[in-house]
Amino acid sequence: MREKSFSLLPDRKIARCVYLFMYGLRFVVACLLGGDTCVRCGKQSGVYPLCPPCMRHFVDAALPVSAETASARCVICGKALLSEIKLCSACREEPALVHTDGVFPLHAYRLWKKNLLFAWKTEDKRTLSLVFARMVYNAYKELCARFGSQIPVVPVPPRPGKIKERGWDQIDELCHFLHTGWNVPVLKLLVRRTHVQQKKLGRLARRKVSSQSYFLAGEKRLRRLAPVPPEEVILLDDVLTTGSTLEACASQLKAFGVRKVYALTLFSVA
Repeated sequence: MREKSFSLLPDRKIARCVYLFMYGLRFVVACLLGGDTCVRCGKQSGVYPLCPPCMRHFVDAALPVSAETASARCVICGKALLSEIKLCSACREEPALVHTDGVFPLHAYRLWKKNLLFAWKTEDKRTLSLVFARMVYNAYKELCARFGSQIPVVPVPPRPGKIKERGWDQIDELCHFLHTGWNVPVLKLLVRRTHVQQKKLGRLARRKVSSQSYFLAGEKRLRRLAPVPPEEVILLDDVLTTGSTLEACASQLKAFGVRKVYALTLFSVA
């Protein structure tokens, strides 16, 4: 069941105190500079690019991942279905996902939600990280209740040099909030070895690049993080487009010995 009360605050006390301190500083700065604007309704929103009512709507409107709502999703890619057929049109023609055991996008990538992701990834509005982390954590709890308790999260790794170049990576920051704020186990079992950005590539090019990009981390890291491969993991990424990235990562995890790979993404492109 989704939480009735809405709060972005982490569960862990230390993380909660740190967040309140940082929020206070950001609130003062926002007041001095005039504050941000809500990408959904256009009103002044203070610290976040979502006003409180729109933020509540965004978090609560995430597609549920419980077993009771499974029939509303494509059984392969997890995108919301528009008919009673269990497969979306893309997966009926040529499914890209073979090694995943369940894929769960939380929102469709359209309308004002595109602007929200753009603000986070391109404009570096990192206050959204906690909003996305809370939404992911809500879904994480549902997935754990459905498939098993305390399933480790495996982040899709950034391209080499991204954190040094830009100072941060979106999925890495989500995992930081999940671990420090809610004690979610995070295993960085994968690495990326190519610098090619996939957002402007077509379906076939994405598949080729992805298959040559994602690999298991080095033996020392694997031995330190997971001397015994976990039975199940949840692969975390921001956007499901063609499924090539998730498929490449899932195939590597299965080769490592992971039995079940579930994927959780913030958005999916229809």
